[in-house]
Amino acid sequence: MKKDFIVENEYKGKRLDIFLSDKLELTRSQIKNYIDNILVNNKAKKLSYLLKENDLIIVDIHSPEINDNSPTPENIDIDIIYEDDCLAIINKCSGMSVHCSPSEISGTLVNALLYHIKDFDFYGDTMRAGIIHRLDKDTSGLIIIGKSPSIVTNIQDQFKARSVKKTYHAITIGRTREDEININLPIGRHQTHRKKMTVNENGKESITIVQTLKRFSKHSLVEAMPKTGRTHQIRVHLSHKSYPIAGDKIYSKSSSKYTTLMLHAKELSFRHPKTNEIVTFQADYPKHFYELLYSENI
Repeated sequence: MKKDFIVENEYKGKRLDIFLSDKLELTRSQIKNYIDNILVNNKAKKLSYLLKENDLIIVDIHSPEINDNSPTPENIDIDIIYEDDCLAIINKCSGMSVHCSPSEISGTLVNALLYHIKDFDFYGDTMRAGIIHRLDKDTSGLIIIGKSPSIVTNIQDQFKARSVKKTYHAITIGRTREDEININLPIGRHQTHRKKMTVNENGKESITIVQTLKRFSKHSLVEAMPKTGRTHQIRVHLSHKSYPIAGDKIYSKSSSKYTTLMLHAKELSFRHPKTNEIVTFQADYPKHFYELLYSENI
């Protein structure tokens, strides 16, 4: 399977293997095992090559654990809250990865979708199974699935145009002082912890509007509306403002006190690619949200 990437400014001067590790969610040792051929601007390069902005990287990936690189349909229970001939809306549970990877080839949302949705039209390409956008593994809530390449492209274009309205609810550690926080801080890859994002002046524009819904003695319930779509954006912005999300294993020092990440994709609004009408979907809080909200420790 071939994949291609364009190097962004944040990776300028970084090693090629570090870039591929981030993009493919592989360790640097796995890179050596799973990648057969690497071309940078159509020339073979070593993994120690230092990247330049706008380099074109093409890699051939193989994995002995995945037959023909195709995920296997699995009868995994998922909450399909809406479905028509164009798309489906899934209320993803916390703890489920969206995509397969060489280190996780089973139990993902893609595996479940290939079993439950019978009218995909992807001409044999099942690696993404209609995934248009992503949610972090421990984030629960709404995700849109397109049933054909044209539907995926249509809704991805809406995301790029920032016309999709995304609303998240989160339980933060600590009482928020502000009723509304407008956060406009660029986010980029952490210099040393490559799986972690951070506020970085050389990062990409990142905007999140946060409103306090309710304050408790030790926590707050907030609504977060990201205007951009950076990796871990809400988690990074709230942590930077000293309101880390409860249960965040990366951006909170007290994550062990909670069952999982308290971040939920509550509402999605977008223009239906077939009817051209604005459609809105909502998902109720998962069980772990209610357990914390009604606990003595809130």
